[in-house]
This record gives sequence, C-alpha cells and structure tokens, in this order.
Amino acid sequence: MTTPQAWFIGECMIELKPAQAGDALQAMPRAMTQSFAGDVYNTAVYFQRLSNDSAHSQFISATGDDSISASLRAEISRQNLHTELIATTPNALPGLYWIETTAAGERSFMYWRQQSAARTMLDIAHAEHLQQQVGQCRLLYFSGITLAILDDARRQRLLDLAASVRAQGGWVVFDSNYRPRLWQARSDALHWTNLALAQASHVLVTLDDETALHGDLDAQACLQRNRNAGVGEVVVKLGEQGCLVLASDMEEPQPVATQKVQAVDTTAAGDSFNAAYLAARLQGASATAAAAAGCTLAACVVTHPGAIIPLQAMPA
Repeated sequence: MTTPQAWFIGECMIELKPAQAGDALQAMPRAMTQSFAGDVYNTAVYFQRLSNDSAHSQFISATGDDSISASLRAEISRQNLHTELIATTPNALPGLYWIETTAAGERSFMYWRQQSAARTMLDIAHAEHLQQQVGQCRLLYFSGITLAILDDARRQRLLDLAASVRAQGGWVVFDSNYRPRLWQARSDALHWTNLALAQASHVLVTLDDETALHGDLDAQACLQRNRNAGVGEVVVKLGEQGCLVLASDMEEPQPVATQKVQAVDTTAAGDSFNAAYLAARLQGASATAAAAAGCTLAACVVTHPGAIIPLQAMPA
C-alpha cells in the first residue's frame, strides 16, 4: 500500500540573525548566523518529526539553480522532507530575511524577497505536474503568506489544486497568517483568503491575524465566521492563552490551555503548533488532544532561538 503524502506548499528563505544576544544593538559589522526557515517550511519540518512515518512529507516550492539554492534543497532533505516536487527556476535566488528579538522574545523582521524563486512556483507546467500526482496527497497545507507571494494566476492554480485534493477526500489545511506588507491592499487579502476558506477542510488561525484582516472581535466570533464559511474544523490560536477548538464531532468549542514559559524567541510558535496538531489528528487523536500537543510543542519552540529547534530539544 502506498504511504499517503502530506504536501506543504510555501516558501523557504535564508534566515540571518545576530550571533549573540545584543548584537543587533551594536554598530556594523555584526556577527551573524545563517539558517533556512519560512512559515510553511517550519510546519513541514515539525510535522515530519512528529508524523512517525504515517505520511511522506513533501515540501513544494521553487528554488534557483545556484549554490545557495542547492544548500537550501540539501537542508530540506536533511530534515527528511521530500523535494522531488520542488520546481527549479534558472537564475532565481532564494528570499532572505533578517530577524531580531527583544529581551521578551518578541521578534521583528526585515525581508528581501521580491525576487524570491518561490514566487515562480505553480507556473503552468509545475501545476500540471502536481495535478497528475494529486491522488497521492492526503493533506495539503498552505498559508496566507503562500498566497501573498504569488501572482493571481498562480494563486488560482493553488486553489484548483486544493479543490482536487478535497475531491479525492483529502484534507486542505489553511492558516491565514496575514502579513499586510505582503499584500497590495487588504481587499486583495480578503478576496483570496475567502476563496481559500471555500476549499479548506481545516483552518488553524491566530486571532490577532484574523482581527486585523476580518475584524473579528474575539475567538468565538472568529470561530463562528470560519464555520459559517463551511470549514469543518477550526482552531483559533490565542498565544499565551492557548487556543479554542471546534471539530465537526464536537457540540461546543473547547478551550485548551498552554504552558507558561519564558520565551526566548517566538518565531514559529504558530507554525509548530499547526504541525503538532495535524500530526496528532492524522494519528487518530481527538481535536482537544491534538491542540494540547500543539500547545506543548509551541511552548518548547519559543524557549529556543530560531524557527527550527534542534531535534534533541523536541518535547517527548
């Protein structure tokens, strides 16, 4: 029997950050560390670590043909993600971002991604190739950032792919991950997010993002709006307050608390939550148990610097 695949469609970028705390306040030149990260990529890495081989994880994007892109692909493979569905765009380069964190672990970013190779994924040939393989996809995951970096034609191909996965009985999972600076206008973000919701079986969203994009006043309003859009399973992430969960087999939404920790870097908190939640659900856990697993992993991730924590640091 063929092992089902989980497809994660998004961008992986070069991550640069000061090598030591406080370096960001010093005059140039600064010592830096370099790694690779991106919202969907982060989720794919953590999902693969937790999936117990219940699904082959495919990271789907586009990279260039340069030496840095080769290193990026090598790192994706080192994280046990499959790369054969990644497109190659000659002469394109990976996107890059600089990250700084405050003493409380809150992060800020500066991006150089306008010419990112990931923006070239889902051209006609790439999308047709994915459609030919769609029968192997048990779960398709993408975010509002994935939508934001694509042009309209590529966005539509992504949604067409999502529709194909749903038609075959697979899950389509969406995290709005709203970043205003990536969109020309909020109306564009609303338009494409609502189209994504129309295809989604599961949404895993953060209340702050949903308030900024949709005007939701609280978690209940956010949850209800998503259910009214036809989404069967909704998780609203609330940061230090945990999350609110409603699955199709639940009569009422359930709050799930998170651990109180001293955050070092909140990068990938939501991404890691999503990974643990989905891995647990695919292995048969209830929605509340899966949310508890998500909270546990996110609480661990924020106590380490960077988006991807060492494998040995993963919670039991």
